[in-house]
Amino acid sequence: MNAWSHPQTIGDWLKGMVALRPIVLVLLLSLGLIAELRFDWAEHLVGRYLVTTNPFRPESGAIWEKGHRTEDARQVLEKIVTDKQAVQREARDAQNFTQIAQALSRGIELIISADHFRHLYNELPPELAAELLSPYTLVRIVSKNEWDRAFFEPGASGFSIYFLNKDNRVLQQLTVSADMLARMEHGETPRIDRLENLPQFANRIYTADRFFRALESVSEDVRRQGVPWPENLLKSPGRVSRVAISDEVLSGYIELGFELEEPTQTRVILFQGRDWAVARIRAVLEGETFENPITF
Repeated sequence: MNAWSHPQTIGDWLKGMVALRPIVLVLLLSLGLIAELRFDWAEHLVGRYLVTTNPFRPESGAIWEKGHRTEDARQVLEKIVTDKQAVQREARDAQNFTQIAQALSRGIELIISADHFRHLYNELPPELAAELLSPYTLVRIVSKNEWDRAFFEPGASGFSIYFLNKDNRVLQQLTVSADMLARMEHGETPRIDRLENLPQFANRIYTADRFFRALESVSEDVRRQGVPWPENLLKSPGRVSRVAISDEVLSGYIELGFELEEPTQTRVILFQGRDWAVARIRAVLEGETFENPITF
């Protein structure tokens, strides 16, 4: 038994070394090593295994963290680009400064053409347009033929506007404050509505005849400051049926609402009158006394 399991002589040991099984084993190992060096089959096999088990392994380690940061950065960049494109589309389609302000509320700058700015400027009530920029100044800038585009920059309250030429040189800078923006929002666009549906005019609605009798009884300066650019009321095909006065003062102005009865709808046009002038008109309305009574 001992002779069978352990070689007793060198001859027995050599016979074991040259037996078929060890030779075959050595040949197989050698062939495997040569094949690995030549074809990298072990690396491919391990790689396929890792790919197969990849979904089930935890996402940890430096490579995973780098991949996460790269993906997060890509998503943030895509969102920034998408937001900027959306804001620019909104700006190109804007019909008034209120829509521009809504686009700027995302905190992204925008640029529009000089012609587009002129359109927005002309859509403003004349008194607001003149407060934003004198029409004489705008005509001078346009006549020099240098102005190319307008750059809007959002601020903590309101926004800034820069007139730029093709070389990005600033030709003019404007500032739209939060108060002025609020007045633009109130007065830019006529609304299809009735005065009693607007809470700022509650209990201060007068017939058109009563209001205009009071208006004609005060001085021309009070009329012009209280109801600037009444010509805008003549642009509508309807007639003024009622007038309302707000009791809120915003940056020295008080809002007035003129209700127009048109053939197919009722609209309200808002005006911004100087507070002292509107107060004088309202005092006449409430007292039913006229400085210069009108006789018919």
